Amino acid sequence: MKQDPDGGEIAYRVADRLKTAAPWEIYAERSERYEVHFNGTATELIHGPIALAGFGVRIFRPRNGKTSTGFQASTDLSDAGIRAALEDAERLAQYTEFPAKRVGLPAQGPASTGGPKVVDPELWKAPLDAVEGYLSALFAAFHGRRHAVPSFGSVRATLTQTSIANSAGLRTTYPQTTVEFEVAVKAFGGPEGPAPGEYWVTESGRRLDKKALPGAVERWCKYAADVRRATPPPTGALAVILPAGVLSGILPTTLGYKLSGPARLRKISVPLGQKVAPEKVTIRDDGCYDWSFASAPCDDEGSPQRLRTLVSEGSVRELVYDSLYGAAFDVPTTANAVRSAFGGTLAWKRFTRAPAPAASTLVVAPGDGGTDLELVETAKDGIWVQQLGWANPDPISGAFGGEIRIGYRIRAGKLAEPIRGGIVGGLVLGPTGAPSLLAGIESVGGTLELSESLAAPSILVRPLSVAGGPA
Repeated sequence: MKQDPDGGEIAYRVADRLKTAAPWEIYAERSERYEVHFNGTATELIHGPIALAGFGVRIFRPRNGKTSTGFQASTDLSDAGIRAALEDAERLAQYTEFPAKRVGLPAQGPASTGGPKVVDPELWKAPLDAVEGYLSALFAAFHGRRHAVPSFGSVRATLTQTSIANSAGLRTTYPQTTVEFEVAVKAFGGPEGPAPGEYWVTESGRRLDKKALPGAVERWCKYAADVRRATPPPTGALAVILPAGVLSGILPTTLGYKLSGPARLRKISVPLGQKVAPEKVTIRDDGCYDWSFASAPCDDEGSPQRLRTLVSEGSVRELVYDSLYGAAFDVPTTANAVRSAFGGTLAWKRFTRAPAPAASTLVVAPGDGGTDLELVETAKDGIWVQQLGWANPDPISGAFGGEIRIGYRIRAGKLAEPIRGGIVGGLVLGPTGAPSLLAGIESVGGTLELSESLAAPSILVRPLSVAGGPA
């Protein structure tokens, strides 16, 4: 990525020209995005670089013993554009009121060295070469397979220089890369057999890891082939094993909200000290976890990231706050300001959104459940859910539910026939004594796997509700 003449520090330049009373903050990004779409093993369309530079200004104003806030984003970096954005933020502040007497913004950013790994060096140096090299490795991994092919897909890579400045004197900047990858893998076996099966892969992260592709493609082809012969799962309260790839679509959204300042303000957070899971369960928030989609040297207000424990030995120990919600309860920020709704993330254009408290990278501590095969032995009878389509986690109620795209029946402690269809769902967190995903954890595997913004081993939950169908 070509460096900005002024170091990519857009927030600094905007701050130097901002004429307004404190407190205020500027969050800015300069991004380049590259998109490569493919059909089969042929590149179909290349977009990029798609350049975008912009900033968001947020102001805080005292009002009736509380705080009014106003936010506005803009891609106009001229003096007139900055002035217009500020005027819009001031107008919005007239219609808001937040229960905090005074908001203290961070004055000290992260250290200039160290921090989590969030930049793919090859991608940063030569974006299109890196993407095309990744696709070449992907297609090579499919070469020679007679009954499974990539149907279509895309790679979207974004290179971003982020900068943050505020009225407390903070000035910090850092680079980051993000990657969104998707591919539909189709399995077939002739007109006399079952209909073709498809396994849809969607992944987000910080880098393009070509070395992992041969093993990954082998698994994807197996799942696509198994879709062809899959049958509906049984119905009932079953033992269910959930790997990290499934948990990443459930836990960050629900826990990131239920254990946060906004939930506490609405009186729907989980009280500190409440037991929500067995003692074997510990869940941390680690914004410095290497290569996670949600990690960075600092949060989106500029506070340095750190490790915190949200659930310790089954009990809630800490909630997450940003500066605004921390001020409402007279507690410091926990460096969990995230510029996206309910903890979701987008690869770019984060400057268009004001921050709110949410989890960074959730880490479920490994347990003594052993390998995945040992978890299956422990389950004895139940199902393994390999992929859940649209878990639809509700951050407010904590409910989730999604269709099983592919999974496996567990019989006599071994993986058996593939299953597909039916719904797995329930509550992530429930009232004390009520069934929930966390309360029903029976065993925690021993090996961490990173999936987007969650690092977790596979877990065995007994029971979870499964709505299947006749065998």
